Amino acid sequence: MRAIRRLGAFQARAESLMGCMFDVHSPNGTDTVDDIEVQVYADEEPTFGKVQGGSQSTSDTATRYVKVGGVERPVLAAGLHIPISAVVPKAGDRGVGWEYECTAVTDPADQALVGRRYLVVNVPAKTYATARRLDVVEVPQ
Repeated sequence: MRAIRRLGAFQARAESLMGCMFDVHSPNGTDTVDDIEVQVYADEEPTFGKVQGGSQSTSDTATRYVKVGGVERPVLAAGLHIPISAVVPKAGDRGVGWEYECTAVTDPADQALVGRRYLVVNVPAKTYATARRLDVVEVPQ
């Protein structure tokens, strides 16, 4: 039980390092624009978070590549960390299709993150998590 009590302190520490603010958009059906079917999004509650690699052993973001819509895209392993308390993609859709757009950063976070969008491809879960780690693909502007 002592380990579980300490988990709250670890979560607070993880959240204190989340220096980015994200607008969150969930898929909400489709619409047709100029005879092309496009995804429609609903706005969710904004959240803070951070873009990070998959482990403490590297400062660079680890990537792997998958085909999305017939195009090879880099997937950032454990690429987007958000608070455990944040609204998360629903379990039934595994989060596929949710988008997080970085709208602001605090020092010393990299200003180049502002305006970048990330498409969720998986929402892993684990016991005793200090943050929700989302597998994402960066969406080109």
